[in-house]
Amino acid sequence: MQYQKALDIWKLSDKSIAQLQTGQWVFGGDTKNLGRFLGVKKSGTVVVAWQGNASFQKSYIDYIKQLLNYAKAN
Repeated sequence: MQYQKALDIWKLSDKSIAQLQTGQWVFGGDTKNLGRFLGVKKSGTVVVAWQGNASFQKSYIDYIKQLLNYAKAN
């Protein structure tokens, strides 16, 4: 599957969000709010690693790994 340009995740249906590829760039309303889509939990929670939040972490890779594990957990 090929990645698309960044998508406005706020405008996507639940079905479209569930079909996103892990790692797809998304934004929330404004293209300045970029993040990487990491999955949807069984509860329906959409997990995105937002760039703004990542800047507060010691390690970007660890931040992504933690959120990816969270997305895969029940």
